[in-house]
Amino acid sequence: MKALATSTLFWLMWFSSHIGLKCEERNFRIKMDEFSVKYKVRDLIQHIDFRIVNLNNRSYVNGEMIVNSDVNDILMHTTMDFWKTTTQKKIKLYDGRLDACQFLKTSHRNGLFKIYVKSFKKHVNGNLACPLKMNFNYTLTNWHMDERDLPPFVPLGKFRTVTEYFTQDRLALRIVTQGKVLSYKTN
Repeated sequence: MKALATSTLFWLMWFSSHIGLKCEERNFRIKMDEFSVKYKVRDLIQHIDFRIVNLNNRSYVNGEMIVNSDVNDILMHTTMDFWKTTTQKKIKLYDGRLDACQFLKTSHRNGLFKIYVKSFKKHVNGNLACPLKMNFNYTLTNWHMDERDLPPFVPLGKFRTVTEYFTQDRLALRIVTQGKVLSYKTN
C-alpha cells in the first residue's frame, strides 16, 4: 500500500499541475487493444460479456454483467504499467490493494483514479456502489478514455492494467486492459 501511496502521490501532483490547462487541445489519443474479463466464481456470475469495438478511429468497450446474488464485499488488487515510446522502460504507475466499495465512495480524492472512475460512470447504466444488485444488468456502453479528461500532455507509449476483484476471499473477476497512447496524427 505504501508503494501505491508513493506512486499515487507522484501522479496526483503531476496531474494537478496540469489540470488548469484542461481546455487545451490534445495531441494524443488513447487506443485500447485488449479488454479481457475472466470470471472465476461461476456460481456468482449469471452472465458476463465484454468486447472492444473500433469505430471512427477510436476504441470503445461495450458489455454487460449480471450477478446471481447481492455482492456486499469486494476487495480489489489493481496495477498499471506504462512503457514510454522513447525509452521502452517499464514504469509502474500504481500497484495497490483496497476495498472496492470504499474506493467507489472516495475515488474523488485521488486524481488518477478520479479520472478513471468519472469516465467509467459516464458509460454505465446503473449506480456503481455496493452492494452490487442481484439480477441487475450492469451495462457498459461505448466506454473510452476521453482525452479531454486527461492532462494536456501525456507521454506516448503502451499501458497495461490488471485488476482483480475478490469477494468472500475468492478471486471473482480478472480484467486486463492493454492499449496505447498515440500521437493524434497516427492512424
